[in-house]
Amino acid sequence: MKDLLKFEFRKFGKHNSFYICLIIMTAMLLISGVTYKILADHASEIAEITGGESLPLNCADFILNFLSASSFSLISAVFVAITVCDDYESKIIKTVYARGYSRSGFYFAKLVYVLVAVSVMFIVECAAATVIGAAVFGLKGTEGKTALLLAVQYLACLSGAALYFALSVAIKKLGFSIAAGIFFPMIISLLLTLADSAIKTDKFKVADFWISSFTTSLSSAADAKRIIVCAVLSAVYAAAFIGAGFAFARKTEV
Repeated sequence: MKDLLKFEFRKFGKHNSFYICLIIMTAMLLISGVTYKILADHASEIAEITGGESLPLNCADFILNFLSASSFSLISAVFVAITVCDDYESKIIKTVYARGYSRSGFYFAKLVYVLVAVSVMFIVECAAATVIGAAVFGLKGTEGKTALLLAVQYLACLSGAALYFALSVAIKKLGFSIAAGIFFPMIISLLLTLADSAIKTDKFKVADFWISSFTTSLSSAADAKRIIVCAVLSAVYAAAFIGAGFAFARKTEV
């Protein structure tokens, strides 16, 4: 396991896909920051036209929205698919097994590498969002539970990465893995929304318990109950996805 981890992390930072993903995310954050600035500068005019209140834009709002603003889920899904499928398509995995390393060792070494890489992406983009948000709005509004909400958002991101990892291990083909990582969560969300329409109850929404809803609902308006639900379910989903991916890794031929 130790040798496999060394093998994986020797590649860390050498993959162009990692840097390209970071650059795209940061560029989208900058575009979003400019947009937020324009909206903030014209908030009163917009309120007069719409007859509503001024837009509640501040640094905390921008930071907590950075996952959506940077398309973090979509881009990380692409990154995970490239990272996992490269070993299958280049036949590296056969060489690893031929040298006597176990499937479980290789699977978990690759998983650790992917989760660390996604964690670095999260930290970098969160820092970039903080800098951009502070430049546009100042640091006012970042007090309170912003750090807690970001921590739970991080858990949700790791859960999403575990899902993309499991899908890529199961599919192994880059194009199909990217498509699955992008569309599978969307399809589940759509099905759950249809289920909510059929159930027709205001007491709860089934779609709120799916991972895609976690990051969007973890805003400054989220209450303690919602934060706990998102944190617990993120951990449960992550464990389930890791287990499912391992089951595929053990049974499939390479």
